[in-house]
Amino acid sequence: MTIKLQIPIDQDVRDGLERRARSLGFDSAQAYIRVWAKAEADGRTLDFDGKAVVLSPAANARYEEMIAEFEADKKAGTIKEFTSVDDFMKDL
Repeated sequence: MTIKLQIPIDQDVRDGLERRARSLGFDSAQAYIRVWAKAEADGRTLDFDGKAVVLSPAANARYEEMIAEFEADKKAGTIKEFTSVDDFMKDL
């Protein structure tokens, strides 16, 4: 069952919330609020700024090496690129 929650809010706050939601990849402020509300109801904390994950120096070095290898392969032209899902699926 879905229940509607109507909350009066200042237009400037709503506009700012809409911009923030879109900057995070949500399609609307409502979608952003739904995700936040579900996390709150479950007792979870969301970190949209990416500050919660800190890699160890070893993991960071490993990822940097992987990225460097990918960039080198891309520059060398050995990375496959696809312009459509159909082309990608055919390659699989």
